[in-house]
Amino acid sequence: MKTNTGNPKKKNDEYSSIRVKGSTKSNVNKFLEKINKAEDCGKITFDSLVSYFLENTSQEDIEVLQKGAITWAHEDKRLKRLWEKKKGKVTETKWKEMLYLGHLREFISKHSRLETTYTS
Repeated sequence: MKTNTGNPKKKNDEYSSIRVKGSTKSNVNKFLEKINKAEDCGKITFDSLVSYFLENTSQEDIEVLQKGAITWAHEDKRLKRLWEKKKGKVTETKWKEMLYLGHLREFISKHSRLETTYTS
């Protein structure tokens, strides 16, 4: 009986999986299928697609992505820091009081990165 005494081939463990929504995976697969129809060049992989966009993403693109991820929890902290820079320190309790009573309405509508319905 012949046994294999040589080194077994190592599995290529340079790759790992990433979590994306099912709809995102579907959209990427459709996109790759579309761009890989050309027979006069090599196959574009998910890895090469992601690498390309990482290398070619501008600062403006990053800012758009970041602004899309802003919540009121983030904006509350930023607006409080901005208020304190302009008007002086305020306790968290006083900040919430002014917020709830509407005293910050104009300031928030002027300085918030999120859409507000109040206009002065």
